[in-house]
This record gives sequence, C-alpha cells and structure tokens, in this order.
Amino acid sequence: MKKKTPYITKDFKDLKEMIENSGKEYADNVAFVIKHVEGKNKEYQDITYKQFVHEMNALGTELIQEGYKGKNIAVIGKNSYEWFLTYTAVINGVGVIVPLDKGLPQDEIEMSVKKAKIEVIVCEESYLEMINQILEKDDNNLNKIICMEEVAGYDNVKDLVEKGKELLNEGNREYVDAKIDADKMATIVFTSGTTALSKAVMLSHKNIVSNINAMVKVEKLYDTDTNIAFLPFHHTFGSTGMLVYLSRGMRNVFCDGLRHVQENLKEYKVTVFICVPLLIESMYKKIEAGIEKKGKTKLIKFAKALSKFLLKFGIDIRRKLFKEVLDELGGELRFIVSRSICT
Repeated sequence: MKKKTPYITKDFKDLKEMIENSGKEYADNVAFVIKHVEGKNKEYQDITYKQFVHEMNALGTELIQEGYKGKNIAVIGKNSYEWFLTYTAVINGVGVIVPLDKGLPQDEIEMSVKKAKIEVIVCEESYLEMINQILEKDDNNLNKIICMEEVAGYDNVKDLVEKGKELLNEGNREYVDAKIDADKMATIVFTSGTTALSKAVMLSHKNIVSNINAMVKVEKLYDTDTNIAFLPFHHTFGSTGMLVYLSRGMRNVFCDGLRHVQENLKEYKVTVFICVPLLIESMYKKIEAGIEKKGKTKLIKFAKALSKFLLKFGIDIRRKLFKEVLDELGGELRFIVSRSICT
C-alpha cells in the first residue's frame, strides 16, 4: 500500500520570507496564468514562482531607485498580475501599500488619497483621467502616476521591472536585502463603508502572515491545486487568500467576470477558490435548475441520502455519485472557501 505524503506546513515571520520561500521551494511551478485575448484567439502565458519573485525584486529595486522608499503607494484596478506584483513589491521592502476600491466614486477615492497621504498611484489605463484630476489638485500628497499598461507619457510596470532587472544584474541589493519590521504598518486598507464613509485600517506583516500560517493548517492546500482569483484584491479577504495560495506553491488564474465563473472553472480545471456566500448561492441555484431541467431531481435526492448514509461507515463515493454535477464545475473542484456574514 502506497504511503500518503505527510502534509507539512511552515510558519513565516513576514510576507517577504514567505514569498522568497515559495520562489525557492516551488521555483518551476506556475504561479500565475495570464490569458491574452485577440479576437477569437487566446494565448496563455505562464509565470513561474522563480520569475514572479525575480520580477517582484526587480520592481521593488526600481521603485527605490526612483526615490519611493518609505512612501505610501496606492494600487487600483481589476485583479491582474500587474496589480499583485505591485502589491508584493511595495509591501516587501519599498513602503506602505494602499489598495483602493476600483468601484468607488471619484470623491471617495480622492478622500482615500488624502487620508492615506498617498504619493504614488499605480493604476489601470481606464483610471488615468480620474487620477490625473486628483493629481492636479494641491490639497493632497499625490505627485506620481504609474500605469499598469504601456501608455504614452507614463511610466509603466513592465518597463520598471525591466529597469529593475538591469539594476539587479549590476549588483544593486538595496531592495533584496531590505529587512522587514513585521510589527510596523505595511498596508492601509479602507473598509467597505457600508454604514458610513470608508475607514482606514492599518495592518502589519504580522497581522497578515498570522492568518496565512493559520489558514494552511486548517485546510490542506497542495502545489498541484489551481485557484481562481475571483474576489477583488483590494479586499483583505481576496489579497490574503491569494497570499495563502502563493505560500503553498499553487497555480493561480484570473476570472473573466461574474458571468464567466463557471466557464473559467472548466477552462482552468480549478480545484479550490475563495468567494462570498452570494456567489455560492448563485452557483447552487444554477446547478439545481440544471438538474430540474434534466428531470434528475429525484435521482440527486436519492444520491444525497445514499452518500450521507455511506459516510457514516467511512465510505465516500461523492465524487462518483455527483460526477455530472462536478463536471459542470470543471470536474476537479475539491472545495470552496467562503465566509459567513455576521451582524
């Protein structure tokens, strides 16, 4: 009988240590998959953990070279590789990262810029007009805009990474050797502002990494797993979830939008992801409707009862019984991480 590989976890003191560990332990694993679409053609670009860590170090090195050490740097836009590369580069040796909600109106984003004393914003091209209007005002600290995409007249993430790689090749180790104070403020996160205006929450490396250390002990996550980044990264639930998966060497892909979740689950053979109860409820209703349409409601009801009975004796045949249902979710899904809403 084949022995089961023991599930081993590590505790990290800060995020830099965690990401550097993944860069070594899972060097050749795919960290991110980037989909490029032109018309009907799709191309998939794999970013390995080794490449991701190198690009993080390069971006961080160039940001320091340009004088942004110790600055409060914001990032705004949809979930993307460039978004998370910026987040990790800043938090691991440059300054304080401030994720901004991409859905907020301009006045609230402007308020966040003032409150967090943001000096640099890394944004998508679609936010340039808004951010420029904020930049032109003299009642805030903002003085620099960096674009995620290549846009004429602006520094962009890709070019900064390339410049940083040159500095690394020349022996610049200011960022690579930067020491992390795990108790010091590392990020400013704004609450959703459900009952009032958003409030700034200060978090340290220790705050975030303690969640990561705990999470990997609660659920078994493997470097063969695939996660889909569905929740927005500007929420701590979304960004910390991504960091949890990166700590385990998992493959991470990006969702094309709410309407495409089921399609993406099949496309990437997703095994685990983080979401909110509303999405689970929506998926459940869609599956239930499909079962009813095929006239299999009674069959599934019987399968549920049989499965529940067999589990009492340690017999688990759920993946066989509900194969047709699981196939609609990509066929490889192991579990979903969610949260309950308390009032």
